[in-house]
Amino acid sequence: MNHPIKNMSTKINRLLLGILCAAAFACLATGSRAATSTMSFQPNPVDLNDLDHHYSYSWEIGNLNLSNVQITSATLTFSNIANWDSTPNMLFVYLMDTAAHPGVTQFQDHPLDESPIGDIVDHFANGAVIPSLISSSTAITKLFQKSFTTTPTTYTFNFTAAELVTLQNYINNNHDVAFGFDPECHFFNDGITFSMTLTPVPEMASAIPALCLVALATAFEIRRRRRANA
Repeated sequence: MNHPIKNMSTKINRLLLGILCAAAFACLATGSRAATSTMSFQPNPVDLNDLDHHYSYSWEIGNLNLSNVQITSATLTFSNIANWDSTPNMLFVYLMDTAAHPGVTQFQDHPLDESPIGDIVDHFANGAVIPSLISSSTAITKLFQKSFTTTPTTYTFNFTAAELVTLQNYINNNHDVAFGFDPECHFFNDGITFSMTLTPVPEMASAIPALCLVALATAFEIRRRRRANA
């Protein structure tokens, strides 16, 4: 004779087992994939006036909000960049937590009648751009220096893990970030693009593994008891 209470208990256990298994697999699926997004920015003008060697430049990007997201990659790309002739040259590029002015600002650091360029000087390193482009309190990190030939090439600089941390800290300081460019020669280019890949960091993200384990453990315990009572 079937016991109605036992049958009802078995049905409830089966239902709970199904729900908990579904919840566990949903947790695992959620934890195994992270929705990412990409933010890209370009200065105005997009080529920074072909990076004229008579000037240094700052480019500030404002109104950035990285709440609950982490920067997992970042790049700075120069499309079809080339030196205007075969003379020695160098492009100095910096990351800064802010700039003296929003958007793009340029500062004359060589006489306008100087051609070709004389000595190669990093004007961000020697402080010549203060206060026209940045202030003395600006946090600044050198990203790279690189020379180019007369052959156009698309050059992409990839941020290291340490530079990603610095980038995120700079943005979190005041919801903006800036780049500094000192072209020590004239660099033709078709545009500069800064891109960030962002991964959400929800408040419950750290709890997902624990929730999954609890759901799985509960499901297995219900199944074990059901078999023991069969």
